[in-house]
Amino acid sequence: MRTAFAVASIQLAALAWTLAILVDTSPLETAPALLVGLGLLAMSTVAMVGMIAVGGRWAHRLGLIAIASMVALAIIRPIDLFWGVAVGLTALSSMALLSPVVTRSIRRLPSASGPPPRAITPPLILLATPAVLGFLGNAAAPWALLVVGIAAPNVAWLYSRVLPGGLLAIRMIWPALAIALAPWMGWWAGTASVVMAAAVAVLSWHKSVKASYHPPREVGTAYPIPPELTPKEVLDAAEIDDRGRRK
Repeated sequence: MRTAFAVASIQLAALAWTLAILVDTSPLETAPALLVGLGLLAMSTVAMVGMIAVGGRWAHRLGLIAIASMVALAIIRPIDLFWGVAVGLTALSSMALLSPVVTRSIRRLPSASGPPPRAITPPLILLATPAVLGFLGNAAAPWALLVVGIAAPNVAWLYSRVLPGGLLAIRMIWPALAIALAPWMGWWAGTASVVMAAAVAVLSWHKSVKASYHPPREVGTAYPIPPELTPKEVLDAAEIDDRGRRK
């Protein structure tokens, strides 16, 4: 329970920064500010759920990336009441994520039954994409920035929920979209868009990603067991004697 309360602080900090952005977007333009808020909410929500539900190392690291984004926003945004509240919650969430209450609940090693790191990394990059483009996209065409930035977490959702088209979207559709619209985003945001698109495409084409998305299915084979070798409790449950005859 203490872990859940500690981890939930990152969600409160993200909500506070989103509200602060809505009140005053400066020095960011409107579209970049909206993407930063979307990125903070997406990263903090997934990180919170991942740490509480499975104690994932990837979730803890995503939470730290979200806090780093909040710190960057605190540096560039004008100081006012909303800034002060958001900074206080950011400090609280950073102490919570680094406290023993949370770190003890995080796995030391990857889960043996969970997906491999290559299958987890592409959607994490997509979740961070809105914030990255928002911070770098003041010189970008708003429509191009919003199309690529908003599409990224939606593609991550399709992929993570194993919905039809999710694998195609993360392998081809979103990377192609991010590269095609990069010229309208300015130098910094466009370069970031191309780099993230290339990273997502390269990682998502690894065979382990397809295996995680469509696990291989094997047809089982049944072998008859002689009655004399069958455990007695199994025979009793099936109402069969040790000679294979119905009782």
